[in-house]
Amino acid sequence: MNKIKTKHKIQNQRLIKSYLTIALVFTTAFLLSQISYGFLTLNETAELLPENYYKLGVAPQLLISDGGGLNVGAYVDTFLAEDMNGRITIGGGTTDFWTQASVKWVPFPDIDQQPAMGGRAAVIYARDEDLSLLGFQISPLFSKKADTQYGNMIPYAGLPITFFNTKDKSYVATQFTVGAEWFPEDDKHIGAEFNLNLSNSISSVSVYFGFPFEGQTGYKKN
Repeated sequence: MNKIKTKHKIQNQRLIKSYLTIALVFTTAFLLSQISYGFLTLNETAELLPENYYKLGVAPQLLISDGGGLNVGAYVDTFLAEDMNGRITIGGGTTDFWTQASVKWVPFPDIDQQPAMGGRAAVIYARDEDLSLLGFQISPLFSKKADTQYGNMIPYAGLPITFFNTKDKSYVATQFTVGAEWFPEDDKHIGAEFNLNLSNSISSVSVYFGFPFEGQTGYKKN
């Protein structure tokens, strides 16, 4: 009886492994058949600019999957409301061209033990060779200030979900994002971010450099 049970157990294990292998092959084929782009970064925390401030920045990005590559984007952040900021981004590189308009809404600020909690929505247009894409991205966004011996730092995390539409098809690209923004000096903001491909996207590492301005006096330490 025990031998029969052992035999059935081995057969079941082999059958499960076969199903898993088949599923893995089909999943890999499906993902490789999708159009993938690596510019779907956040490059910002859940902190907000104060009224009458804006920020200029640049964000190089290294693609670390699907053959690699390099993108570079430039952005401007601006105050919209007490709990809302806006951003315009334009860039190119491995992806020929893209532009993005986003709004960040943070109803729960970083207070005491509570992290800043909010969300980000963006409209994206991209062009790569003869393909044009229109996308809408939403992402929850969390961050928490931390004091270190090297200056103030704000670790953050997000989950960008982008709905893409092309001439021939529509699909969803998903990533997990983790990063941190560092303030070695009050007038210089330096950030780093890692994006992990969850589906139909590209894993990447990016850095970004921001410079805050005050509306009336110009470049200003804050």
